[in-house]
Amino acid sequence: MDRTEYIKKLKLLIKKYHPDLCNDSYLESMYNDITKKLVNKLNQLKAKEIIENHNVTGKNEYGLIKVKDQDYSYYKLGVRYYKNIHPNQFYKRNLDSTYETKTYEELVSVLNNIYLSFNLSEYYFKKILEEYSQSPYFEDAKAKIKLLKKLYKSYESIVFEENKIINNEKFINEMGLRIM
Repeated sequence: MDRTEYIKKLKLLIKKYHPDLCNDSYLESMYNDITKKLVNKLNQLKAKEIIENHNVTGKNEYGLIKVKDQDYSYYKLGVRYYKNIHPNQFYKRNLDSTYETKTYEELVSVLNNIYLSFNLSEYYFKKILEEYSQSPYFEDAKAKIKLLKKLYKSYESIVFEENKIINNEKFINEMGLRIM
């Protein structure tokens, strides 16, 4: 039986023998036992699915899961956080296709998320440089770290003051961006 069949069975049991719908104590105890067994089986199937679909090769000496193509996993995570570093997050898009700056609190939150993304993306790219020098992602990770350092300097110069309106042209110039 596959995972979807177990889920269907579990839903049918819940509908038929749920303690709120059934007043028989024997059926209630049976419901609890069967539900526990089905949930355990479902968790086993989910773990098996993770192992099959995510290139898991086993566990290392610390009990952590080993993954095939670990360099690619690090690269994907680095790129995922790298994509969060974009100045478009400072603006809200209006229905009439214009943009306005977010509130001061929102800007501070966005900036914190961007700094976190800087650190996480740099961490994953550095893991590739340190542990996988023969990786096909090595050169790209190296280039992205250089770009991260350059971008970080431009973000460091941004200072948000309460109720300050950011001029689009000034912001674009400060960030070193070009409009195409």
